[in-house]
Amino acid sequence: MRSVVMDGPRTAFAATDDRRTECANPLRFAARAGLVNAGLVALASLGGILLPATYARETASWRVQGMAQDWVDLLVAAPWLAITALLTLRGSRRAVLLLGGGLAYTAYSFAIYAFAVHFNALFLFYVAILGLSVFGLADLARTLGRAPVGTWFGDRAPRSVAGGALMGFAVLFAILWLAQIVAAIATGTQPAGLSDVGLITNPVHVLDLSIVLPLLFVSGVLLRRGLDSGYVLGAIFLGFSVLMDLAILAMTLGLRRHGLASDDVLAIVFTVMVVFFSALLVQLLRAVK
Repeated sequence: MRSVVMDGPRTAFAATDDRRTECANPLRFAARAGLVNAGLVALASLGGILLPATYARETASWRVQGMAQDWVDLLVAAPWLAITALLTLRGSRRAVLLLGGGLAYTAYSFAIYAFAVHFNALFLFYVAILGLSVFGLADLARTLGRAPVGTWFGDRAPRSVAGGALMGFAVLFAILWLAQIVAAIATGTQPAGLSDVGLITNPVHVLDLSIVLPLLFVSGVLLRRGLDSGYVLGAIFLGFSVLMDLAILAMTLGLRRHGLASDDVLAIVFTVMVVFFSALLVQLLRAVK
């Protein structure tokens, strides 16, 4: 039988049987998916920014939000994926966790692009990015699920603070979204902001309440307990939160710039969240041996 072990700073994984060349780095698929996704995300973002037809049928609000996220994807998400994928191929433990955060972000974001943006010339890019993100995450889960990830971290890993932050983030947004939804159901109206984007339902509500927020809360619980799965999920969702909060901040500023929003509170809140989750992510990664 083979098992996954850690040996040395440059080689994160190795097979314990003689078939070392076959499985020198079991995360090759995830890393290559990240590399391909980096290129596809950059192309899709450029298409959204440079091709007027991409968002021609969207409402003004949805168009501004899409282009704002395209800038974040081009300048931050695509380089994040490319760099962490290359370092993962070289065996970096930190890069593996950051790659997971990048793939989680693109899976979430491009599920929205694929289902909530009118059909356009970039549709196949959206679908390909979504698929590669999901299968890349599956490869990460398969490999890291067999690795003693908890032993990667020293005693200074901010388990309690980071886990509590993820749990609090999940609860806060669950309350926020449920308040909008329940109020709309009670009054027979649409949730706040839905008419602005011209959609049937809010895809953010669907993805957050059904998948993302429960995973964030569970990740926080497992991280506080110091379990291997908690370290994996905690690091991945801290990275996801940094990218997602940065994208939302860009959308908020974009709406403000185009006169579609007048409240600066959201911009301040998401600026604080980007800084806070970035600091937690850096602290957690610095604890990696």
